[in-house]
Amino acid sequence: MFTVSPSILSGNLLNLERQLDALAGLGNLHLDIDDGNFVRGISFGMDTVRAIVDYTDIPTDVHLEVLNPCDYVEELCRCGVKRLCAHIEALPYPSLFLSAARKGGAAACGLAVNLKTPVAELVPYADRLDYVLFVSVEADHDGLPFRPGVLDKVREARALLGPGTDIWVDGGVNAGNLGRIVRAGATGVVVGRAVFGAEDPVRAYRDLLELAEAAGREV
Repeated sequence: MFTVSPSILSGNLLNLERQLDALAGLGNLHLDIDDGNFVRGISFGMDTVRAIVDYTDIPTDVHLEVLNPCDYVEELCRCGVKRLCAHIEALPYPSLFLSAARKGGAAACGLAVNLKTPVAELVPYADRLDYVLFVSVEADHDGLPFRPGVLDKVREARALLGPGTDIWVDGGVNAGNLGRIVRAGATGVVVGRAVFGAEDPVRAYRDLLELAEAAGREV
């Protein structure tokens, strides 16, 4: 089943409670944790993450864009985060992160990959990965367009990692490029403005799901 995970960072941050209420019924919610070091921006601290996860019944996945991902794993798992990934570029020993996430109780753990990083760097961890998240814009540059070259990375990863690994794409995803992303072999996307820029975010989310499922039937 294809996953569309709206990033709450693109929502109404002045009233998270009301925003979460408006999203009731969604199948997924994406949280970016940015530390101001690995990327320029700073997003959510752990207190806010805990409050969000405690408040909503929507399953949450976390994308760690931080210099020291392993420092976050234990607390995130205690919060009840369902899926957890960190950047391979920030991990001298990715297996340690994956082991810690699995030991902490995350339902799925993965590695995120920036545009410049070759897919081959994932291969040594193929047997440990539940999913891969390909960033399809330059990290920390909001509003940049989707980079279509990431589709080649999705195809390559699907061939190298096999059918058992989920592949997500994050950055500039919208109704105009979603079909190509699905047909390349992705099983999930993170979306921002495509949902939160709509008058009815829940309707926009459901429309994207329907579009992805239709594209999947063409594969």
